[in-house]
Amino acid sequence: MEMDKIVCYCMNVTNGMIKDAVESGASTLEEVQAITYAGTVCGTCLENVQHLVDHFVRERDHSS
Repeated sequence: MEMDKIVCYCMNVTNGMIKDAVESGASTLEEVQAITYAGTVCGTCLENVQHLVDHFVRERDHSS
């Protein structure tokens, strides 16, 4: 996965920023939004952000 790819254009949030938020303790879309503001403007990216949150939470939980 390309970590520099922008997932939320309104707030310029990348895949890597979503991953960093999850690695710092966020486990839900709302927690990631509070850290990154992804999906808080137009909402077009919400489905993708949710998918990334789910993916990175699973990845984090399986590596510990």
